[in-house]
Amino acid sequence: MTEKQIIRTIKKISLDTDHRFCFIANYVLSNLDSIEKMTINQLAKATYTSVATINRFVKFLNLDGYKELVHIIKYFKNSLQGDQITYSLTSNSLILNAYNNIISSLDETSKLTIEQQDTIKNLISKIKKALKIAVFAVGGTFNIAKDFQQKLLRIGFNITAVNDFHNGYLLANQLNNNDLAIFVSYSGETLDLIKLAQVCTKNNVQIAVVCKATNNTLSNLSNYLINISSNEKIDRLVSTTSRFSLLFALDLIYIFLLSTDLKNYTELLEKTMISKF
Repeated sequence: MTEKQIIRTIKKISLDTDHRFCFIANYVLSNLDSIEKMTINQLAKATYTSVATINRFVKFLNLDGYKELVHIIKYFKNSLQGDQITYSLTSNSLILNAYNNIISSLDETSKLTIEQQDTIKNLISKIKKALKIAVFAVGGTFNIAKDFQQKLLRIGFNITAVNDFHNGYLLANQLNNNDLAIFVSYSGETLDLIKLAQVCTKNNVQIAVVCKATNNTLSNLSNYLINISSNEKIDRLVSTTSRFSLLFALDLIYIFLLSTDLKNYTELLEKTMISKF
């Protein structure tokens, strides 16, 4: 199970008063700040159970051990830290909050990309060698993927972007090991994208993933992983700061690509420039 699925399972257990682990699940969800600092013995004492019972709870969640449960709790806490809209805030506060969330997200993403320069360079090498490039994204994230596709199209790359499963499935099945598939997903857990990535893997297509810096299904399928950071929670109603982080990461890939042959790409950009008058 993914982190999200495990969290949902814990929530489900906590609501079922007849479940043997209901009390433990409720305690975990009610004491998120404490759990990540507690040993298994301390949790057993706090829930009036035993270490063996906690281990059975962990095993019931299909986790490898107590440490993995703590990791899930940390993930859950991070996913709750979002740029939430508070109705009592003034207009000025809303503007400042939105600004600070975006700046914080971009700052964290820039630090991550500095650490990932080697991966970006390797990805660019693959982009330049690929016969075909396919970019997969859904929902509002597709607008960012489409922007990236159009930028590469202008400098001569054979690149396509799709945002629906049907066309994505057709495209994924036409790719081979000479091509490259790029998946853009904030959570890394979008079901349609996971299915398409699995098709690409089956066809020996190399995969690049741009997603949030957590352990997720898409990142585990990638050959090139570019992580972004965002202070949006995973189960968000509206995408805000994550869009800026994704756009920033893709623009960095594009800028790095341009820098490898600036003269040639500048000529191509000038050639494909559409006159506005």
